[in-house]
Amino acid sequence: MTVDAELYDFLKANETGLFRRKNEVVAYVHVNFFNLDDFVKIVGPGHFDEGGIEVQLMHNTVCVELNDIIENAYGQELSDYRNCFDEWDEYFTKEAV
Repeated sequence: MTVDAELYDFLKANETGLFRRKNEVVAYVHVNFFNLDDFVKIVGPGHFDEGGIEVQLMHNTVCVELNDIIENAYGQELSDYRNCFDEWDEYFTKEAV
């Protein structure tokens, strides 16, 4: 398992979750407004260039989907970060698949 230590620590310190969209499990993190600069420094500003990435604006957080960031930008597997998601087993056990 290879992870980016900064991203891993950020995910562990913030609210994360998983949901299903069609046949895909999507991972997300809620980033508090005051932590946006830190998040951008960790994942790099390229994700926010040329139209940026789609986010959901919540009451006091920005909800950011992580699949593309982890799988495409970092070249890692979402499963490398499984310990960052409390509900991982609910989505990836044999019964859930």
